[in-house]
Amino acid sequence: MTAQVLLYISGAAFLLFLLVSLDLSRIIRKQSGRWEEARTEEEDETSPLMDTQVERPVPEMEVVAPGGAEVLTTLKLPRAPEIRDHILTHTDWDGIVSGALLKYFSPLATVSVTSAPGLRRSLRDLARTGDKPNRLFIADVGVESRYLPDIESALIDLARAGVKIYWYDHHPWSPQSIDTIKADCADLIVDDHYKQAGEIVKRRVIGEDPYAEKLLRLLTNRLQPEEEEWGRDWGRLITATQNSGSRDEIAELIGSLAADQSFSVLDRFRINRLEQEEKIYKEFAKKKHREERTASGRRFLVVDLRVFRMEPDDQGQMKRRFARHNPPASIAHDIDLHHNPDFYILVLKNDRLSIRSGRNRGFTIEPLQGLTEIKGNPIRVAGHKYAAGVYLTVGFKSKLRLLWDWSMPEEIEDFIEEVKSRA
Repeated sequence: MTAQVLLYISGAAFLLFLLVSLDLSRIIRKQSGRWEEARTEEEDETSPLMDTQVERPVPEMEVVAPGGAEVLTTLKLPRAPEIRDHILTHTDWDGIVSGALLKYFSPLATVSVTSAPGLRRSLRDLARTGDKPNRLFIADVGVESRYLPDIESALIDLARAGVKIYWYDHHPWSPQSIDTIKADCADLIVDDHYKQAGEIVKRRVIGEDPYAEKLLRLLTNRLQPEEEEWGRDWGRLITATQNSGSRDEIAELIGSLAADQSFSVLDRFRINRLEQEEKIYKEFAKKKHREERTASGRRFLVVDLRVFRMEPDDQGQMKRRFARHNPPASIAHDIDLHHNPDFYILVLKNDRLSIRSGRNRGFTIEPLQGLTEIKGNPIRVAGHKYAAGVYLTVGFKSKLRLLWDWSMPEEIEDFIEEVKSRA
């Protein structure tokens, strides 16, 4: 046996040792049936693909509340410069525009962004700071029941320190969460009849205002003809910042949008680059994707967006593919537009999916609620009524196979089969 062969064998053995060690370390950190690492990643999630791009509302929604929604009156909140405000909002489109609406209302406010799982940490950090705001505005972030005690504890500390809390959301909350949080809020509106939290913020905090209405049109894709170029540029900048920017950059973007600031050189670079990449994404959206049907006959797509994946070539043969482009959230709209499925599953990573209803809204996430494991593997499904993020745990066997086989892990295939049986 030559020295070169021995070197190859040693290298392969060392790589296998690293993989085993990594998997064992994750098992050690496993807590309550979920990977601790997956939980940390979930709290830090900023990917716009994990959030829903809601269907465009009819124009009347700008004037009349949606059917079944609470009719909101505008609060007469003071806007004095000596009032110190803090805005806490989500990282998706709705959260960014909701934050911009609040920042427009209070130009001197501090802005920070978070996720639903990370909310408890954001509130805890704010409660511990010695320089607390007079008012805290929270938008487009819901309360997950498992974190309710931590969130309540932070809110109690803030309320006792004299912070007035105004919270606006359109995600479904449990009745217990609403009753608990309401006790510490000066104003709490949780109404899932509204398709965007931005609608609630605009109605409740700002009321009638030309720029606020323009921001809401940007969110709902209902810009007027003379606003379309403005909207395209801001839309591309929002998407580009979501894709590659930090949370601080997203917070800075919210302030720029609120003030309708001129674009910087870096902003223009991001806008132009995304404009070119959009052509690639749109072609990808148009092409044929894996099609499946549920037991009840619903047609759905499985769209593989992983960097390393198997993809059919022009002759239909499956080939290994490395894609350096990370598709933006807008690709979901294009896939829906070109294929019109009842719903579709976006495969973002080997352990991260997004499942979304099609335009006809015939599919909801309810059949998947309460799903905590498949074949003994922990799973978590969380999000909107019509869209949710799916967090899987991929076993060592699948991780090892992914070194040479870029097809989907069996854990993803098991989830697809579960969806087919439930939906």
